[in-house]
Amino acid sequence: MYKNVVLFLILISSIASASNGIASEFSHFAGGLIMTGLVGYIVFNYFPKYKIKSILIGFTVSMIYVTVDQLIDYIKDGEFLSQLLDFGSHFLGSIAAFLIGSKMIKNR
Repeated sequence: MYKNVVLFLILISSIASASNGIASEFSHFAGGLIMTGLVGYIVFNYFPKYKIKSILIGFTVSMIYVTVDQLIDYIKDGEFLSQLLDFGSHFLGSIAAFLIGSKMIKNR
């Protein structure tokens, strides 16, 4: 089951690209989904002590990454609303992965 999820995340990442408009926001959504899911998967499989909290750890890592990344972009380029939209898209992807991962862990 988890191998199918990882395969799906890799496939969805290949169609995501950062550009203006909907494709850019989709890429941020996909990035949040992939990062949360992948970190959660790694923690679940390789750190058995943290299996129950693996998806929460994935979500936390993803949110720390996007916060730092968008702050750097804001310092470099400005455009607060654009950075906020990118952050929001990544956040929604991370939330989606968190909800899916939580359900999968409960069913195991």
